[in-house]
Amino acid sequence: MPFTIVVVDDSADYRDIIRNLLAPESDTLIIVGEAADGEEALSLVRLHRPDLVITDLIMPRLNGIELTRHIRQELPQTRIILMSSYTEDAYRLMASDSGADVFVSKRVIHDALLPAIRDLIRRISGGSGPLPPPITGGSSASAVFP
Repeated sequence: MPFTIVVVDDSADYRDIIRNLLAPESDTLIIVGEAADGEEALSLVRLHRPDLVITDLIMPRLNGIELTRHIRQELPQTRIILMSSYTEDAYRLMASDSGADVFVSKRVIHDALLPAIRDLIRRISGGSGPLPPPITGGSSASAVFP
C-alpha cells in the first residue's frame, strides 16, 4: 500500500528537490499534495489525511511548529518530518517539543530525507532493529525523536 505524503515549503525550489528525491520511490511514496504555507497545508492534510507531512520550519501564515501542533491534535497518527536550514540545537528542540517525529537539516536533505522516511515507515510497521547510522554533516544535521 502506498505511503502518502504532503510536502510543505514556501520555497518552490525545495518542493522540487523533495519531489525529485521521492520520484524514484513513486511506487511506494506518493505525494498527494503540496503547499507553500502552513494554512494551505493544514487544509490539504485535513482533506488527504496523509501518512506523512514533510514541512519547513519557517513559513508564512502558519509556521512549521504551529502546523505540527495542529496536525498532532487532529491527526495524531500522521508522521511529521520538520526541516530547516537552521541546525542549531534550539531548532531541533522546538521540532521535538512540537511533536515532530524527525528533524532534518536542509543542508543534508539529499542524504537525510529518504533514510528518515524509510525509518519512519519501519517504525510504523512495527519493524525493529537499530536506527540508521547518523547522517553526516554535523551532530545537528538530523534527529529522530522517540
